Amino acid sequence: MIGQLSSTRDINAAWNETKKKAAKLHPDKFILDGRNVLHWNDGSVKVLDKKISSANYKKLNELADTENCNVNAMVSELISYYKKHKKK
Repeated sequence: MIGQLSSTRDINAAWNETKKKAAKLHPDKFILDGRNVLHWNDGSVKVLDKKISSANYKKLNELADTENCNVNAMVSELISYYKKHKKK
């Protein structure tokens, strides 16, 4: 009889749990960002704010839809605009 194979869902759940444990047990080596992506803690990644309010999330999605782009592109444009027009 062939051994029981784990479903993709089980494997993903185990991997997500492992990432959480690694970041919690070794914060000097790993950072888990708000999107559940594990990063090496080399000092280049700083998680300042993991959450966006529901209202702002909705507004951002509506703005991206109005501009016919995705939220990632919209955030990139907003950051670029901010940097160009920021008062010194």
